Amino acid sequence: MTRVDFHRSGGLFAGDVLGISVLLDQLDERSRHELEDALEQADVAELARCSPITGPGADTYQYEVSVERSGRRFDVVASQTAVPDHLWPLIEWLEERALDERRR
Repeated sequence: MTRVDFHRSGGLFAGDVLGISVLLDQLDERSRHELEDALEQADVAELARCSPITGPGADTYQYEVSVERSGRRFDVVASQTAVPDHLWPLIEWLEERALDERRR
């Protein structure tokens, strides 16, 4: 079983926190495929070795992504100005899903 936890904090407005937990097994086939592709591209295990990933700037978001898979957990923390290009698709997928959940 694969679990992905996402947390976004910071930004211009205090309290603008966003988060979601996703179980890969509970997604429809299309969503599962999209998330698996984003996870593979992000290479969270490798990014976890250099986390936190910090950059310049005030009033930016901080992203926290945790992936549990096959009994192992990988945590990545990145500031908005320093997110590696290959991590953006995962962050965008999770952020969109979290915003959808918030609207319900």
